[in-house]
Amino acid sequence: MTITLIIVAVLLLLAVGWGISIYNRLINARNQVINQFANIDVVLKQRADQIPQLVTITEKAMEHEKSLFISLSDARQSYFSAQNMADKITASNEMNRALGNLIAIAENYPTLISGEQFTQLQLALSDVENKIAQRRESFNDATTEYNTTIQMFPDNLIANAFRFTQLPLLDISEDDKKYHGIQFK
Repeated sequence: MTITLIIVAVLLLLAVGWGISIYNRLINARNQVINQFANIDVVLKQRADQIPQLVTITEKAMEHEKSLFISLSDARQSYFSAQNMADKITASNEMNRALGNLIAIAENYPTLISGEQFTQLQLALSDVENKIAQRRESFNDATTEYNTTIQMFPDNLIANAFRFTQLPLLDISEDDKKYHGIQFK
């Protein structure tokens, strides 16, 4: 009888240890995602802070493009009012699209894009975008690893029990994925 109790106790301890090990691995994966996003968040805020200056410079030259400025302003406001990582990711993706549209439309205004302020701001935005791209890759890698971990058996048993949920990736818009060829101006 005591041998049976010892075997049951050992099996129970092994099962609890296994569960704790999986739980700790899930926490580690989630914390890696949070850390990677915090690295991106710093640069996203820097980009959001540059938007008012960009709007001021371009608004004068492109007065009939009001809807573009509204969408850019809305995306910026969404980013600053986002309460969690998922909302910030959504707002960041909106900001990407709005900034892309602004730069594309600005190309139709040669006096605007040849201006020194616009050129300096475009260089600053380009630098920030490069930083975001580098950090986005690390974030998406960490997020993919986390999402895969919570979906795989037997980790998914613990993940479901403790309500670990999938996290979104920072995506690239469909327009950004299209290749427009080399364009000479």
